[in-house]
Amino acid sequence: MSSARWKTRYDVLVIGNGLAGCSAALFAAQKGFSVGIVGTGSQLPLSSGVFDLLGKLPGAKTISEDPWKALGELVARFPEHPYTKAGVKATRDAFDAYAALLNEEGVACGMEAANRKVLTSVGTAKLTYLIPEVMEKGIAPMARREKTLIVGLKGLKGFEAKQVAESARRFWPELSAVEIAPEGLGRPGDLYPEALARELDLPVYRKKLAEAILPHLDGHKAVGLPSILGMEKSKETVAHLEELLGVPCFEIPGMPPTAAGVRLREAMDRAFSRYEVASFVGGRVKKIERNDSGYTAVSFLRGEDTEISGDRLILATGRFMGGGLVGDRLKISEPLLGLSVTQPRSREEWHSCDLYDPKGHKLNLAGIEVDEAMRPVNGNGEPVCENLFAVGSILAHQDWKREKCGAGISLATAMKAIMSLS
Repeated sequence: MSSARWKTRYDVLVIGNGLAGCSAALFAAQKGFSVGIVGTGSQLPLSSGVFDLLGKLPGAKTISEDPWKALGELVARFPEHPYTKAGVKATRDAFDAYAALLNEEGVACGMEAANRKVLTSVGTAKLTYLIPEVMEKGIAPMARREKTLIVGLKGLKGFEAKQVAESARRFWPELSAVEIAPEGLGRPGDLYPEALARELDLPVYRKKLAEAILPHLDGHKAVGLPSILGMEKSKETVAHLEELLGVPCFEIPGMPPTAAGVRLREAMDRAFSRYEVASFVGGRVKKIERNDSGYTAVSFLRGEDTEISGDRLILATGRFMGGGLVGDRLKISEPLLGLSVTQPRSREEWHSCDLYDPKGHKLNLAGIEVDEAMRPVNGNGEPVCENLFAVGSILAHQDWKREKCGAGISLATAMKAIMSLS
């Protein structure tokens, strides 16, 4: 990165480098804005690699296989939901743009009109929308219930092939499992997904893996593996393994840490370089000051307080884990700008007595109110400032975990904010 790009003032300043912040930064850069993004460290490496659009309508009990139909119904019925504020067009544009970005960086993903089922590392079938190509090859064998081999590696924590197969047999009866120890692959003892994925970027290690699998293939029509199928060359890794084994191979999304999340983070870093987004990572933003020409964030970077300014500010700081919202014994607050937070009237209303209450918990709907341009509003519904925007999970009136729409809200609201920039 050239020193000229490490300036301290940008057209757009993004606070937060999760999915919402990264996508907002890149969407803005694609439109020609100079962009700086500040964050403590992204949670993208914790991603399973798949991206949900919409699984359930608010309050619904069943999962929808048609996310776009469900989105249309949500927009018609729930006027305060972030998806309604963003709109269907911005949501479609966001998924198309983000898929294109990933494809540019070698992490190709596929979408269809419907949600599709992928096998997970706990032996469940997850309905999701945007799916990496390295995982797509498992969709058809599961739908056809083909004889498929689930392969685990001795010493690799967080993935038990036998558990996957046994748990999934109720909907995929022709699964079997094997645990292998490929000679020369990984370090003796504990194996780490990221390290294995980087080894499998090299043909010599793919051959070692294939040699260990071949004796167990025995009529299986496909092979499923944990999230280790390459880092920068995942497409080539899968193609080479399929050539060596003679059957489709697919990656199984799992709990972190997996290579899929790191793969995504590194793809975003490459895209930042491609689109000249300046990324300031490592220190939490201590405060944000508003001035006549925009906003200035103060972050502790490289051992000192650093000021980074922008004509426009996009707040993508997440919810409680990311520090975008904080709670005490009395209320929930937004700590950087003191924005008004929509929340239950008292702490007693935060949670239902039933942990699994089908209606969910009111706390999960707390957040920042925005208008249709993604600008935070005051109690009268008026924008707090024309050049301030909020995107992602910090927004009110959504329960992304229950509605299975976290990635979609991040992408859609980021896109709508960038569409609203002047």
